[in-house]
Amino acid sequence: MQTTTYSLSALLGRVRDKSLTIPRFQREFVWRESAVRSLIDSISRSYPIGSLLLLDKKPDLPLATRDIQAMIREEDLPDTLSHSDDGQHTEVESYILDGQQRTTSIARVFLNAHRTKVYYFDLKDILEHHDEEATSWIRTRHRRKENNPDRRDNNRLLRADLCLDQEKSDIYVSEYIEDSGDFPELDKDRQKSRVASAKNKGIFEKIRNYKVPVVSLDPDHGLESICRVFETINSTGTRLRTFDLAVARFFPDPDLRQLWEDAIEHHRILEEFDADGERILQIIRLKNSKSPVISRGALLDMPSKTIAGEWREAAQALANSYSWAKSHGARPETLPNHNVLAAMAAVQHIRNSQNLDNDWLEREFFGRWYHSKVLQAGASQASNYRIGQDYMALQDYAEKGIRPAVEDVKLTSEIIQGLKPQDVRYKSLQCIFSHTTRCDLISGAQIEPESKLHDHHIFPRSALKRHELDRKKIDSLCNRLYILDKSNLKIGDRFPESYLKDLADQARKEGTLAAFKRRLADCMVPGDPTEPSWELAFSMDRFDEFCQARADLIMARVREVVGDSLKETALSEDEMADVDD
Repeated sequence: MQTTTYSLSALLGRVRDKSLTIPRFQREFVWRESAVRSLIDSISRSYPIGSLLLLDKKPDLPLATRDIQAMIREEDLPDTLSHSDDGQHTEVESYILDGQQRTTSIARVFLNAHRTKVYYFDLKDILEHHDEEATSWIRTRHRRKENNPDRRDNNRLLRADLCLDQEKSDIYVSEYIEDSGDFPELDKDRQKSRVASAKNKGIFEKIRNYKVPVVSLDPDHGLESICRVFETINSTGTRLRTFDLAVARFFPDPDLRQLWEDAIEHHRILEEFDADGERILQIIRLKNSKSPVISRGALLDMPSKTIAGEWREAAQALANSYSWAKSHGARPETLPNHNVLAAMAAVQHIRNSQNLDNDWLEREFFGRWYHSKVLQAGASQASNYRIGQDYMALQDYAEKGIRPAVEDVKLTSEIIQGLKPQDVRYKSLQCIFSHTTRCDLISGAQIEPESKLHDHHIFPRSALKRHELDRKKIDSLCNRLYILDKSNLKIGDRFPESYLKDLADQARKEGTLAAFKRRLADCMVPGDPTEPSWELAFSMDRFDEFCQARADLIMARVREVVGDSLKETALSEDEMADVDD
């Protein structure tokens, strides 16, 4: 890794000659005009704008690229641009790994290369307001098909790219200050006129002399190391997605972006659950390697023919895994773990290629194993490692009938009452609710995997302030219930003491009280509606008692699903540390 600096003209020289390109995994140019103005203003004040991260191109490290989004016209280019500060030509081509937003903005302004706008610097505004840290001196005008003049508005506006030409910009500044008539107070004071001109010229001199820090990575270090450096230096802190990198790595044969779009077109469930194309690469890698290693480097080293040849079948296996998870209660907002589904899909992919059945997915034991797996509080191992280990265990199960180890589920009713929505166990329990709740509490209608459900607060959130209830418990799982969307709209913000009493009264009138009691039990709602005044159990002053009773029912439901793997115990300090991490 080497560090250096480019003058603005050197950077623009490389842009002009297209020796800087953008890898396809980079997002498009997205900066708003205010961000562009702020960048140019910072340059005019010699403020730091961050480093560019470049990677020299090599034949053994091919990445598909696109040009910088700037419309460069040879007739508009100043003669002062050079590849480097010493003016020596270099034929090295580089990828911009970090800094394309800044580089594109600089090119659009100082190469007059915006497709629809022309940037001008307001010479009068610079004199009057530049000291105020304002950006109003940077103006734009709509681009004409022809004749976008050097100066506009009685020479007050100077086209931005001309500030890089010292001779021309100095002349234009002096002519405007002395001849425009905009500064009558300077007409009789030659010294003040020269000072005013010097101020504008000095700002343009700062722009011409600005140094942009550049970090150049050594391509010999390998793609994995380069990605780590990218993620460390990247100014947004954004992780470089493996699939985006693979798109650039393998383009155009295969075109992974197009293959992924085809996959989600044919398997809408992949889009529904916001799956990642990397999962398909993992599946293909696991099938075609004796080692369960699916690191980023391993995925990017796969033969392109293997990916192209197996993509469709691997996508089908992944879609089947998501469909299985959905049939077992998972919904897009509550799916607790994508990793397990990748391991499942890899085993399916192998067996499909061998024309073997996948009946192991429907065995009762597998459902218990899956729910115990996703109910784990935290993970001390890397996700790729866990996928590999799960894949090997499931492969043995599918081929040889060797049951994988079922992990202990450590849970108590107190833990359930305190779970936060970001805890993976929170989502896992929601999946169990969805999977095991067979009917709607309000209407009694059957709940199907495709039913539109709402996550309903049994005690409404409006009760929080009015009755000074525990904020954490209001949003806890103990106070949440999946019901049909129409039922949720029907209840609104009514209190359970009211709407449950109405339901019980209606059941008594219709002679269906026993059925209503079974419905309550199915939805894990405590209480016996056959007892007198049972609805008092849902009064505001008994909210804590309700939460405890419902937590006990949830624990009983979890035991029905995972069996003896449920251990009613709190986590150890080490396990809690894993969760906190």
